[in-house]
Amino acid sequence: MVFLEDKNLDMRRYNAPTLCTEVAAIFVGDNGEPPANRDICVYPVGNTCQSISPLIQCCDPMTYPLLFPRGECSWNTGMEHVEERRTEKRTCVTHLQYYAYRLSLRNGFSILHNSWSPRHIQQNYQDAMAMVRKFGKPDLFLTFTCNPSRSEILNSMEGVQRPEDRHDIIVRVFNMKLKELLEDICKHGIFGTVLAYIYVNEFQKRGLPHAHILLTLDSESKIRTEDDIDKFVSAELPDPCTDLRLFQIVTKCMVHGPCGTININSPYMRDGQCCKSFPKQFKDDTEENVNGYPIYRRRATEPVQVGKYSFDNRWVGPYNPWLLKTFNEHINVEVCASVKCVKYLYKYVYKGHDAASVKIQKEGALDHDEILSFVEGRYVSAPEAMWCLN
Repeated sequence: MVFLEDKNLDMRRYNAPTLCTEVAAIFVGDNGEPPANRDICVYPVGNTCQSISPLIQCCDPMTYPLLFPRGECSWNTGMEHVEERRTEKRTCVTHLQYYAYRLSLRNGFSILHNSWSPRHIQQNYQDAMAMVRKFGKPDLFLTFTCNPSRSEILNSMEGVQRPEDRHDIIVRVFNMKLKELLEDICKHGIFGTVLAYIYVNEFQKRGLPHAHILLTLDSESKIRTEDDIDKFVSAELPDPCTDLRLFQIVTKCMVHGPCGTININSPYMRDGQCCKSFPKQFKDDTEENVNGYPIYRRRATEPVQVGKYSFDNRWVGPYNPWLLKTFNEHINVEVCASVKCVKYLYKYVYKGHDAASVKIQKEGALDHDEILSFVEGRYVSAPEAMWCLN
């Protein structure tokens, strides 16, 4: 199976995966939903075959012998809750509850969450536009990415496990930290009073979950001047003599790349250039943009050594120092109040589920049926599957 990159498709969704070791599922569906019906045939002793329902309790043991090594019975429609979990309204175990139980680490697989269909995305987008009409344009655009090196994740590893082996732990820690971030922003008001906000979680082919957050502030908290921008957002390497911890976090989480001429094989490279427009230009002072993101202050300083490469302020993404020191994660902070095309921001956030355009190749065979060879489907990574279970 080969991943195709067709520039006529939305490359934010149909981009090829960059992690060669990731386990994912690809299925074909009109709205990104998994197939509802399964046609399962059993070949008993003899030459005849027999169709069975996927709802009978012997179906899973025969289909997934590695998950049921002893051939024990699976879920069935009459499976009852234990006494302490039983209620007057619900006495039987649901499909979701059973597979969530099966997949949990104790001494469960469920249907995909019913979000990210085109109708669901359009509804959320229209709700966001209604918020814009009532509260105004958003002021800040944050991207919050999970850090797999957090102590909470590393301390949960068993034996020789690595974070990429335990996506269940990653999404749980990410969910907890995301709730803490929203509480600090909305309740504690680190940027001021928040009138409205929306956020969308994404699970792309890069291996780690991240959230896009759009914030609308009240009139007294609006970011109007260059000084206001510099107060909340920095795009420079901090002085290690003044704040060593912040310097370490910035060099680890907020330095882009390497890409460009120093690493032409970077996944960010498109037609010989960085798709994120790095390295940026040096700038002595922050400048507001008439229609777009501000041009942040990036003064010319001596480069610092990060791993094998040397970086200066041109490679630093915009961040808020307090948030970085609090969460130790990649948190990109952009001032978007000057972006006139508000619909672009929300359509970027609500772009839909991850997708893949693939071609099925048969070794040693000539197949000229292009209609059957090329398929488009929804791409579900391991973190997204675990998120739906949690």
